[in-house]
Amino acid sequence: MLKKDTLFWFYISVVFLLSVLPINGKNSDINHIFVLRIRMDYLLHSLTLVPWLYLASQKFNKPIQPIGIIMITGLLFAALCEGIQYFLPYRAFNINDLAANFLGVILGAVALIPGVHDTLTRVIKIK
Repeated sequence: MLKKDTLFWFYISVVFLLSVLPINGKNSDINHIFVLRIRMDYLLHSLTLVPWLYLASQKFNKPIQPIGIIMITGLLFAALCEGIQYFLPYRAFNINDLAANFLGVILGAVALIPGVHDTLTRVIKIK
């Protein structure tokens, strides 16, 4: 079983690499795929950052309740991942991607609200 520390840093590394590697250009196919009228690229940005709050709270052994600092750190990490693309010639900064990143962090926080978390646990059967 992976240690919480290892899992957190692996996650951070993967998200950061997805942000800086030249894997999705302006004319990429993923920019033309839509799910429920939402561009797949934006959906993937959001989904990538949903685990942030849970993994960070586990790594730093902080209870879920005082999520303020961890959430702000997550929003800053989301901004860094998108903002760094402004300086990379093969990537493009997009305010919609930034908004999708923020939405992912916020959705992760909502998923950890005790009532929502309990419901998700029952539905998904997380142990």
